[in-house]
Amino acid sequence: MKCEVELYEHAIRSAHCATQIEMEALEEAITLSWKSLTVKAPAPPSSLMERFVKKQESTPCQRNRTILNGVSGSVCPGQMIAIVGSSGAGKTTLLNVLARQNTARLKVSGFIHVNGKNIGNRIKDISAYVQQEEFFIGTLTVKEHLTFQAMLRMGNRYTTAHKLKRVNLVLREMGLRKCAHTVIGIPGRLKGISGGEKTRLSFASEILTNPSVLFVDEPTTGLDAFMAEMVVKVLQDMAMSGRTILCTIHQPSSQIFNMFGSLLLLAEGQTAYLGATSDALAYFQRLGYACPENYNPADFYVHALAIVPGREDECKLRVKEICDTFNLHSQTSTASNEIGHHNCDESEMEFTVKEGSGFKASLFSQLCLLLWRSWLIQSRDPSLLRIKFLQSIFVALLMGLIYFDIADDEHRLQNISGVLFFVCINNTLINMFAVIQTFPSEMPVMLREHGSRLYRIELYYLTKHLSDLPVVVFQTFIYSIVIYWMVGLQQSMDKFLVFYGVLITIANIALGCGYIVSAVAPNVSVGLAIGPLFVIPMMVFGGHVVNIESIPVYFYWISYVSWFYYGFEVLSVNEWAGVTGGNCPFNTVIGCRPNGTGALKFFALKESNYYRDLGILVALLIGAKVIGLILLKIRVYRHENHS
Repeated sequence: MKCEVELYEHAIRSAHCATQIEMEALEEAITLSWKSLTVKAPAPPSSLMERFVKKQESTPCQRNRTILNGVSGSVCPGQMIAIVGSSGAGKTTLLNVLARQNTARLKVSGFIHVNGKNIGNRIKDISAYVQQEEFFIGTLTVKEHLTFQAMLRMGNRYTTAHKLKRVNLVLREMGLRKCAHTVIGIPGRLKGISGGEKTRLSFASEILTNPSVLFVDEPTTGLDAFMAEMVVKVLQDMAMSGRTILCTIHQPSSQIFNMFGSLLLLAEGQTAYLGATSDALAYFQRLGYACPENYNPADFYVHALAIVPGREDECKLRVKEICDTFNLHSQTSTASNEIGHHNCDESEMEFTVKEGSGFKASLFSQLCLLLWRSWLIQSRDPSLLRIKFLQSIFVALLMGLIYFDIADDEHRLQNISGVLFFVCINNTLINMFAVIQTFPSEMPVMLREHGSRLYRIELYYLTKHLSDLPVVVFQTFIYSIVIYWMVGLQQSMDKFLVFYGVLITIANIALGCGYIVSAVAPNVSVGLAIGPLFVIPMMVFGGHVVNIESIPVYFYWISYVSWFYYGFEVLSVNEWAGVTGGNCPFNTVIGCRPNGTGALKFFALKESNYYRDLGILVALLIGAKVIGLILLKIRVYRHENHS
């Protein structure tokens, strides 16, 4: 047994070394430069009255807030630059603009070049962006999440074995091996990995592909000193292999700060210093700002460039002098090392912008991986499956006991119609409200992954429905078989199959409507509030609560799109067609045993509509799913173009 363990550990070490060799090669060395970069953002008024007044009186300049003002600089291959500044200095905005992320509402002017070329949004194809916010599917394990990311991010250029090796390497580098098979967790619902482990997992997701350019927004926030140092060490190793790395950093220790070879100081949206970290203290000392002994340099720079409340004018004047001095020196300096200013020779570096859809994995791979993840989410939800099945069984048994073996008397019509309409309602509510929370809870993850071009929205939406289908089929079967035979509906397998088929169709329509609500609801609470408003009108005009012939003309159109109406009519025809022997006159079924013709006549239902209703139910099913997809795509489009 001991020998087997040693052989296994040796195999893991060998795979680790092989993976490092395979993944360290870079196709292209990237120099990222920016010049005269100015960024303005709209400043929305805080009230409707202010909005109206400012719209009437303010000028465009007054309505815009300057975040970055004429910032210039460059980062060469092999450099890891720390972007440091006080809160509001423009650190994250600079990172977003350079990475072409979250800039839809910003007004950007200036130049951004990759090896001397303006490639626009295609920078996303050669870079990765580790954002500060952590969004995950909480029911996946750490390794499953990274496997999903690797399969889609690395595309078809690598074999599956290479991708899995890369996952194992990243797990080891980021210290995640011990929690590789632990679920990520859902706050308040499902216990998972720690906050520090989530931060490292967010970082690990982006470095899977060893990108040429890496943008990192405050990677050490929330980590202890050891793990923060380990994360920066990984960045350091990546830079040494030729990557270009830009990293905003918040309150680093002096040890971590000194691990960055280059430093960019921002203050009030301007560059206060850009150059070697080791030269920064001497530069500030020449300006008359000496760092105290045994003082963290990072804290010193932030304090020197901060705007202190109550001393705004004095601080802004000091910041302006520092920034103006740097700009003057950077323009007149003849030696690039006079203030540590970067001077990369971009003309010697070749760079090719590759054409393509931007999706690295094939459509089939996207479909399979999304279906795999959707099924994991569906099967691992700690409460949803259990509640849905228990609810179905409980309600079926309850209704079966209430209507157990309905007697063939004058009350049969009321009882049978009540059962048939109730199963339409119950199948709608169970399935519709089970998925309303889906998009609001997964939207942040989906938007980020789609923004990274991992998969198409259409495939994401399709796999949601495909993963729901087995559960709906099985759940509806249990529900149908219990209630059908306990109530004592017509003892015919053909009629039972029609009953079961109609309920499955209604369940899928309800799922489609649930996804429609989910696609437009900004959060779960709003979705749960909208749901009843969507269902109640359909239910009221479904043919049982109000007689079809009694519906006011201005509401009649609702019955045409009500799946309750078509489902109730098909189920009623399925149950009553061919029933004879009742003692009721043709025009009434009150106070006597009903026959099939009289029962259908009482509710203004027609046997001739049977196949029409089945066709319309299928059309409503397709229509609901298509509308849900359209609304989801509109929401994603609006986010990507207006966020």
